[in-house]
Formats: sequence, C-alpha cells, structure tokens
Amino acid sequence: MIALFILLRATNLYGDPAPWTSHSTPLATVFSFVNCEKYPPSLLFLCMTLGPAMLLLNAAEFFKGRFASILITFGRVPFCFYLAHIFLLHLMAVAWALVHDGDAAWLFHGLPPMSKPPAFGFALPLVYVLWLTAVAMLYPLCRWFSELKQRRKDWWLSYL
Repeated sequence: MIALFILLRATNLYGDPAPWTSHSTPLATVFSFVNCEKYPPSLLFLCMTLGPAMLLLNAAEFFKGRFASILITFGRVPFCFYLAHIFLLHLMAVAWALVHDGDAAWLFHGLPPMSKPPAFGFALPLVYVLWLTAVAMLYPLCRWFSELKQRRKDWWLSYL
C-alpha cells in the first residue's frame, strides 16, 4: 500500500482530486506530496494511512511488557473506547469553553458548530497532551470492560 501510494502520488494520475506540486523548499514539497483528502477518503489517503498502520500492527505482535498489555486492553474493547472517547472529548471541550469563554452553548447545536468563538482552539503540543490525557482517563473503563467481557459470555458483549 505504501508503494502504491508513492507510485500513484508521484505520477498524479489517480487517487486524489488535488495534485501535488513542487515548492521552493523541500519540506513544502513533501507536505504537498502527502497532503491528501481525508473526506471523502481518497485512495491515496487510505494507502498512506493503512499501509503504515499495517506495518505497525505487524511490529506490535512483538511488543512485550506493560506497554503491550495496555495496547491489548484497548484492542479488546475498540467500540467501547470509541463511544466513550466521543463523550469524554465533548465533555472536555465544554469544560474548556466554560472556563475560557464562560459559554458552551454553541457546542450543543449540532455539527459542525457554526458559532465557534474565533479564539477557540489549541496549539498542537496541547492537543497531544489532551489526547494522551483522554486515553489515560479511558484506560480504567476499558480495562474494566475488557475484564467483564472475559468473565461473561453474553452474546451482545461481543459487539462492544
């Protein structure tokens, strides 16, 4: 998939509506090369994300220790994590809006929020900190649910 991405993207023949172009700096050219449409997912976007993800998944087979057990816990309950993270991130956004702006009503009017305050947002390093915080906060729930799924064999638990 990675080779297919490089081949298709280098030729600009197929896969993404926006062709890449050369720029004045090598870094800008690289950014143009990997800048693919996410929505709707283009073939190039899928190749450049799923290819490395499959390589990482293969490498993860050899992980050992505490880190591996944490990854396994999340891997046993992906849908539970997915549903819980949506609510947790929304709760975090509401809390930030209340503290920062004193008003979070705009976060309850559908997607995408049309009346977002202009200064609402985070620098990328803070986004990573918030992401790790959310993952850490959801770990106890995921671990509990994983253990519940191992103890009980109810048919509906296999879907969560």
